[in-house]
Amino acid sequence: MATDEATVDITDWDAITTELERFCDGGELHVESDTASCEHGDAVFTVYANGRITGEMPLHEFDGESETLRFDHEAGTITAKSEEETYTFEKP
Repeated sequence: MATDEATVDITDWDAITTELERFCDGGELHVESDTASCEHGDAVFTVYANGRITGEMPLHEFDGESETLRFDHEAGTITAKSEEETYTFEKP
């Protein structure tokens, strides 16, 4: 049985795409060799293989670097962390 939470290193592309696919249930998933994104209506979360992440929602945008991604499937959130900042994307 899969757990409801997973923290993955930004360099583990297979784990990122697996968790993003699970997170994106009910939305549109797009995966390429160096980008993966999940679209839920007007909200889009994108991960780049180089560690960059972007989050776009109607009232805010985020563009930064990440070292880890924490997927909380029950809460519908992805939290990106680096030494400098933390950003949480919430599924609408």
